Amino acid sequence: MNSNIIRDAFISLNLNVPSDDQVCIYKSGLIDSAELMQLLLEIEMESGKRLDLAILMEDDISLIRLQEILDKV
Repeated sequence: MNSNIIRDAFISLNLNVPSDDQVCIYKSGLIDSAELMQLLLEIEMESGKRLDLAILMEDDISLIRLQEILDKV
């Protein structure tokens, strides 16, 4: 299941998994830009899918949005 991939990526990088699936993990300050890039890379490696960064950056980056984008790839 993809949602486990996202949560596992947070854990692999020693990042706290947000308790609110809808909060923007970047704008809220939960992670910084370097951690965001590491997280996205980890998700790509674990899922074997390539995320479209242009689409991702069009809106807030939440767990729900990450899941939706991962499901579309």
